[in-house]
Amino acid sequence: MNDQKTNRYKHEKGTIIVEVGVKKSRQLFNERDPAPFRERDLDPQFVTYLVSAVEEFSIGTKMKIRIMTADENDLKPENSVIISEAIQTYFKYESKLAQSKLHRRYRTARNFFIIGSLTLMACLSVAQFMSTIQSAPVVAKIVSEGFVIIGWVAMWRPIEDLLYSWWPIREQRLYFNKIAIMDVEVVAGPKT
Repeated sequence: MNDQKTNRYKHEKGTIIVEVGVKKSRQLFNERDPAPFRERDLDPQFVTYLVSAVEEFSIGTKMKIRIMTADENDLKPENSVIISEAIQTYFKYESKLAQSKLHRRYRTARNFFIIGSLTLMACLSVAQFMSTIQSAPVVAKIVSEGFVIIGWVAMWRPIEDLLYSWWPIREQRLYFNKIAIMDVEVVAGPKT
């Protein structure tokens, strides 16, 4: 698999180059976004491609984005800067959104943990009480075990959220941060 990565992307001075070929830089932006050109969101397919490419490598791998365009106007220094800033701004914003999502996930997990803990304590209390009933010991034992199971099942989701569910969001944020600081160069591409 490592050979596939090596062959798919160019390497220059220890840096992996993620190349994107377009006729005009406008293809990098979402045409449906009503904002002025410089403030538009990036095209979803372009974003997906960039994120997928960066995710193929470890977070510490040195990478650069190379936009190959056939439009001479895109090669002007001021337009190259606009393209670079647009990509970096977009991914900084996505990183902030991921950070907000992470905070919401933590808050929800804490709330679920409190609810689950209270449910567990209540169920264990009922189970303890049921174990003291002598008139129908078999029924009391079955009901007691049922409440113990219910209590622990109530803790399943909070424990999962606190231990595991935040990792993918954190990882996504790290990749967004990486793309936001990657160098972007705009070069002449093949004329089509």
